[in-house]
Amino acid sequence: MDDRQSGIKEGAGLEDSRVNQEFVDFLNKWSSPVLITLAVAALVWAGLQYRERQRIAKIDQAFRELASATQGGNPSPASLRTIAAEYAGVRAVPELALLTTTELYLNAFVVGVEPGAPIDPQTGLPVNEEDVLDEAQRKVYLEQAGQLAGEVLELVSSVEGKELIAMQAMSRLATVEEGRRNFDGAVSMYQKLEALAKESQYPSIAAFASSRIANVDVLKEIKPLPSKDQIVPLPGEETPSLTQEQIQDLLDSVSRVEPDPSLVPEADPDAHSASESDSP
Repeated sequence: MDDRQSGIKEGAGLEDSRVNQEFVDFLNKWSSPVLITLAVAALVWAGLQYRERQRIAKIDQAFRELASATQGGNPSPASLRTIAAEYAGVRAVPELALLTTTELYLNAFVVGVEPGAPIDPQTGLPVNEEDVLDEAQRKVYLEQAGQLAGEVLELVSSVEGKELIAMQAMSRLATVEEGRRNFDGAVSMYQKLEALAKESQYPSIAAFASSRIANVDVLKEIKPLPSKDQIVPLPGEETPSLTQEQIQDLLDSVSRVEPDPSLVPEADPDAHSASESDSP
């Protein structure tokens, strides 16, 4: 008997058959739960991938709408505030939209023109007279600017990675205090800005805040412009201005007046005869 036959074990076939049967029984017992588990895991992974794609698409859409709203140099505050509300929590989009709106309100306070009002490119003045703000309306926009800047600072306060936005909000809050002529409040805000800038390693912003603090006395000397009611009219300016319709009515009434014959000079007959004798 050769070596191959000597290695044959009695009952080996039955043992292998038993092992195979146990493996088949194992598959019959556990294959369905395993397959279900794998299917659930695959669905969860696909769902996570879908949510990630949706999140990235929403971020891209938010920044596109923000860029579109701020293009053209005359953005609408209403559009910016809608973007801030719609994309709340999407990166820095709401904070940037509110900061831009704050800038529009501060500019309205300074120049006295309604935000988003059409401007004549030749004169630089509003196309519509009703877009010119009075003193009360200017103060309303100053208060709104302070409110929005405060909201931004509250949103990003102590949020890692958004220190620069916090500093921008602080700068605008200090500007609002200057507009209120609350110079102590402005200095306090500039001091907070300087401290945060130094902590966040922004030396240029810290230098800016320090410069504003040093020059606050100069701002105190600047007197606010008088309102229209406070301006004393010069001699001759008391005459009320006429509208275009009133001017046209005056011109029409003048054209309808008949000349007085007594005021028309009579022709000199001697002068007429002299002119005829001089003619060849």
